[in-house]
Parts: sequence; structure tokens; C-alpha cells
Amino acid sequence: MSPTAAVAKLRRPHWVGAAVGVSVFVGLTIGIATDVLTGLDRSIASAGLGRDRASAFYWPARVGFSLGQNWVFPLASALVALLLALRTRRVRPLVGLAGVFALHTAVIGVAKFCAGRPPPSSGNPHLFAGGLSFPSGHAANILVFSATLGVLLVALTGDGRWARRMLGVGIGAAAICVACMVVLGFHWASDAAAGLALGVALRAIVTPLFASFACNNG
Repeated sequence: MSPTAAVAKLRRPHWVGAAVGVSVFVGLTIGIATDVLTGLDRSIASAGLGRDRASAFYWPARVGFSLGQNWVFPLASALVALLLALRTRRVRPLVGLAGVFALHTAVIGVAKFCAGRPPPSSGNPHLFAGGLSFPSGHAANILVFSATLGVLLVALTGDGRWARRMLGVGIGAAAICVACMVVLGFHWASDAAAGLALGVALRAIVTPLFASFACNNG
């Protein structure tokens, strides 16, 4: 299959995924604001399995947590976008990826600022208490940029299976990352779940837009 035909299949809107992600995020926010989830958050955080560097969980958890850093999926996307830009002699892949990064940063940043939730180390699981813990940006980062990486690989190779492969990789990496961030005490469990929900919504919105703009050779 030609790259153009393979990418065309990724341009279909995914409104259901966006709606589900936003709905879950809103539900989690309400659950925290009404103290429905704060007790569960405290119970999970109290385990503290990986907070001590001497713990057997600590370093494996740090490695798992690092999957949500910008030097993993965003950097991989940037490298493939550069290859695609050089091949097509167009800057659209790079400009489109920069736009996705800006959107992701803005959405997560605004959500964190508005929620104002402190991290587990504060002992305070409530919103509007002066913190940036909710939602987790690492979880959303993986889901969003594994999607851009999948789109770029499809455009580069013409193999539509890359989109499904990167979906699987993204889900697996996000699951590992959120488990590790909770084990390390970096985020409340509901922070991690909210990050996943926003990641699902952003992925559903970004994928067809990115495929249409960044991989349009017309």
C-alpha cells in the first residue's frame, strides 16, 4: 500500500474515543472534588512500595516512569518526522509535531494549574490546595506521542500496521508508567487515571488532525 493510501485511513475522526476520555476525566475530577476518591488515593499512597531508594521496587519503577519523559516517544516522533521531512522535502511533519507538542503542553498545563492538587508527599489529596499533581502529564504524553509516532511510521513506510503496533506499545508503556508513578509516590492514583483519560481524548483528537496536516503531500 502506498504511504498516501495508508495515511488516509488514519484521517477518520474518533469522536467516541474523545468523548469517553473527556467523560472519564470529568468523572474523576468530580470524584476527587467530592471526596469520593480521596480515601482510595490515600490508601494506595500509604503503601509507599517504592519511595525508599533502598527498596527493590525503586530503580525498576524509575525506569518505568521514565517512559513518559519527552526524550522517549516525543523524541522518537521528532526523529521520524525529520526523516519524513527530508524524504518529502516538506516541513509539515515537523510543524505538525510541534503543534501537537504545544497542544499537549497547553492542555495538561492548564488542567494542572486549574486543579491545583498537591502530590502525595504533601499528604493533602484535595484540589485547589496549591500543587500541580493532577492530572499526570506523563501518562498523556505516552498515549499522544505513540500516536504521532505511529502516524509518521505509516507515512514513512506505507505499512498501515504501524498504527496498530504503536497503539499496543502506547497502551503497554502507559500502563507501566502509571503503575510506576504511583509506586514511587509521584502521583495519586487518580492523577494517573486522569492523565490516561486526557491522553485518550487527546490521542483521539490529534491522530486524524496530525495525519491530515503533517502527512499531507498534496
